Amino acid sequence: MSDLKRKQTIVLIKCCILVACSIGLIDNCIGIFYTPVSEALGAGRGRVAAIATIISISQAFGGQAVARIIKKVPINLVMCAGTVMTSAGLFLFSFLPRLEHFYVIAVIIGLGDICYKNMTISIVLRSWFGEKTASRLGIAMAFSGLAAAVMSPILGTIISSSGYRAGFRLLALLIAVLSIPAAYTCRTRDDSAALRGSGSKAEGKDAVRTVIPAGSMAVMLLIPAFVAGIIGMNTHFSSYAVTLGYSLSFGATVVSFQSIFNSVWKLVFGVIADRIGAARTCMVYLVMIVFSCVILMTMTQSPAAILAGVSIFPAVFSIPTIGIPTIVQNMAKERYGEVYATANMITTLGYAAFTSLYGTISDRAGVYIPCLLIVAVCAVLCAAVCYAAGRQKKA
Repeated sequence: MSDLKRKQTIVLIKCCILVACSIGLIDNCIGIFYTPVSEALGAGRGRVAAIATIISISQAFGGQAVARIIKKVPINLVMCAGTVMTSAGLFLFSFLPRLEHFYVIAVIIGLGDICYKNMTISIVLRSWFGEKTASRLGIAMAFSGLAAAVMSPILGTIISSSGYRAGFRLLALLIAVLSIPAAYTCRTRDDSAALRGSGSKAEGKDAVRTVIPAGSMAVMLLIPAFVAGIIGMNTHFSSYAVTLGYSLSFGATVVSFQSIFNSVWKLVFGVIADRIGAARTCMVYLVMIVFSCVILMTMTQSPAAILAGVSIFPAVFSIPTIGIPTIVQNMAKERYGEVYATANMITTLGYAAFTSLYGTISDRAGVYIPCLLIVAVCAVLCAAVCYAAGRQKKA
């Protein structure tokens, strides 16, 4: 193995660790704490779930600040600071006596978490792997689902035996031990200054003067909006199964299938995108989403069909985690940070809005069919925008 290949492999491993700790342990595992925290503090689960909402909102707006900071501060220091903030915040969670205190610390965790997630990870990988980044990004992002699949039962056992405070301390320890060293040593290559917009002063001035065509900007911002309309349905599939008359245990099986195929589709997306391009791969995946909706709306009496439909649906998560970063890098490389931060904010806030919308619609209609129709429409419109993205020139 050449020295470059060895360094690339080490960087990829570090990125996998960071994704596992940020998305896998924070975003995907926080829901495990809702019930135990609710029972311990005497608060409703809805109020406790607001912790995750605050973390997401903090990430959405914090991304804008991170995009500016990485122009002036080495990216590994930004990521390392984020891991420290996240670990410290989770450790503090284990001591807080009131739910209001959780809300304040959740802001800190969100700001820390966004420092070593999609945007910074994709910048690091792009600097080491160049145009063929999608497959490596797919490998890294797949670890989010794997980490959640491994840690969810472990956390459940620890919380049951020792309480939620022990669970938070375990998460804090894992992130400190795994992600802090990985983040501090995860540097971009010397020739990557332009990728993150933090090179010499001359490069910085040129980056400021770079103007992204209005059509390209519209494409990059519409895709996240339509994607939000699709992924907003994801958390409802367990309830969707119950509304069809299936048992709660079958609903839990649905969630398991979603978690497994979330990782599978990300791996496949990266491989395909490096061959035919991210925009075209997004179009293929969006057609799959429409097919998934058709199955879920028409084959409701077949458990196997339901499982097939919900197994296809997680393909959509490859678009915001791999597709959008790759498209933005191709179209607005010198302003990647700020453009992607805006795209991520739209996806995050839109996801929260559509999740609530689908809950309201299903409550009033008693079924999820109208929600799936909206998802299918968003997928078709997003595919059209992705087609336009494939025809746009790079900025």
